[in-house]
Formats: sequence, structure tokens, C-alpha cells
Amino acid sequence: MLRLKRAITVVLITTALTFPARGQLYPSTSNDLSDQIDLQASEEEVLEIERNAELERKRHQKRETQQERNKLIKKENSLLKQLQQIDIKLSIARKEITEYKQKIQDYTLKAEKLQLDLQALKIQYQQYKKRLAKRIRAIYKMGYGRQTNQMLKLLISSENFGDLLKRYKYASATAATDQQLLQTLENQQTKIIETHITWESQIRQIETVSKAAENKQLNIINQKKEREELLKTYQSQRVVYDQTLTELKAAVSGLEELLGVVSTETITEKAEELTGVKKDLLGNIRWPVIGKIVRNQNPHDHGITIQAKSGTEVHCIADGIVARTIPSVVG
Repeated sequence: MLRLKRAITVVLITTALTFPARGQLYPSTSNDLSDQIDLQASEEEVLEIERNAELERKRHQKRETQQERNKLIKKENSLLKQLQQIDIKLSIARKEITEYKQKIQDYTLKAEKLQLDLQALKIQYQQYKKRLAKRIRAIYKMGYGRQTNQMLKLLISSENFGDLLKRYKYASATAATDQQLLQTLENQQTKIIETHITWESQIRQIETVSKAAENKQLNIINQKKEREELLKTYQSQRVVYDQTLTELKAAVSGLEELLGVVSTETITEKAEELTGVKKDLLGNIRWPVIGKIVRNQNPHDHGITIQAKSGTEVHCIADGIVARTIPSVVG
């Protein structure tokens, strides 16, 4: 029936264009209906061309934005790896600082002990100094020139040989004591100097270790702050790219819907948005579908129509319904 109507319409239009109407000597060279049809078709074609050009421009902008965003993501991931390494270094540094603090504590205790030993040596030195002063005064009172005579008188005045032997031993012991006292003073002075040098060396080690630990930790903390600031910058830039990319995707999707076309790139993006799965994670599954993507038959349909031969396996790219096209008499 529909074909019959079309045939009748074609015959009537052909007759009207071929034979002039009553009152006309010649056929009309200009048909208003034809002009209107041609003009309408021309406007639609121009609009479609403009939309296609806009679609290509938006797609190009989207691809460029996606590339810049991917570069930024690589930088961000690299920075995150650096921060991870910095955290590891910081953890090691903190462990070393803990060990340094323990060493500092040990050195401090040793230094305190050395300080006490030094104070004790100074006290002994003062005591020996006083004893030596007494001995010097006693010798001075006896007189250096008369010391030998005094010693002889001490021995001669002995009552017997046993008493003489005791006095001789006493005199010898006194001389030996004087010599030992002088040697002890010299040894104590040397020991005080050595102890003082050791104490200063321990203090320098404490200061060196402590300073090195502080500098190392400060350097790592500064590195982490720099990376964190850079990461914030990248993340802020990524927000802008994400927003721009979202707007471009919406623009491309809208133009594709107006033109009745859809790209594999758009399908991929839709699938990734719906499933949250990237195509490189799908293993051997052919991406995104097996079949041919065609226009939706019904303008009110939303989604993707796939044309495939009967029996052909069609993979669903997301949770939903996969439709098959049905041949239509209206084209």
C-alpha cells in the first residue's frame, strides 16, 4: 500500500512538471515546491556539515586534553613514587636518628662520668699538692745543707744496732716517699690532661653525630615538602583537565547523538565509566564489541544499536541490553 502511494505521488509530480497547466503556453521553468525542497535540503546539509566540523573540532580538543591529562597523571604517579621513596628514606633516617640519640645518651653518660673523674682527680691533685707543700716546708726547716748532718745525727743517736736499722729504714722510706709523691703528682697531672682531652673528644663526637642527624632529617623533610607542594599543583591542574574533559565528552556525545553517529572511542569511554574497568584489564576479550555499530532506528531510543549476523557472538560492554537491528521497509 505504501509503495502504491509513493508511485502515484511520483507520477503526479512528473506530470505537473512535464505538461503546463491550463492557461500556460510553456512549462514552468521554476517550481516553487522544488525550490523549497532544494532550499530545505541545502540548509540541512549545511547544518550537518557544520555539526560534523564542530564534532571533529571537539574530538580533537578532547584528544589533546586527554593527552595532556595523561602526561599529568604520569607526572603525578612518578611524584607519588618519589614520595614513597622519600617516606622510606625518612623512616630510615628516623631510625638512624633514634640510634644517634641513643649514642648521644651513651656519650653524655660517659662525658658525665669523665667529668666526675676529672673532678676527683683535681681533688686528689690538691691533696697531693698540700702534702708536698708540707714536705717541702719540713725539708726547708731542716735546711738543705744540714740534711745530711741531720740524717747522720739521727743514725748515730741510735741506742743499738736494731734501732739504727729501724732509723735507717725510716730515713730511706722518707726519701722514697718524697720521690713517689713527686712521681704521683706528675702522673696525676698527665692523667688529668688525658682525661680532659678524652672528654672534649667525646663531646665533639656527640655534637657531630647530633648535627648530622638533624641535617639529614631536615633535608628529607624539605624534599618531602617540595614534592607535596608539587603534587598539590599537579592535582589542581588535573581537576581543571578533568572538568574540561568532562565538558568536551558531553559536547562530543551530544553532537554524535544529533548526527546519529557514535565512535569506538565514545563506546570505550562509556564502558569504562559504567564498569570502572579499563580495556587493558579485559584480557583476551575483543574490545568493545563484535559487530557493526549503526544508528538507532527509533530516535527516542537511548543507547547503542549493534548490527551483527544471526548467530554472531555479541559482547555486552556494560550491564544492559544489546539490541539487534531489524530490516525496515522505510529504510
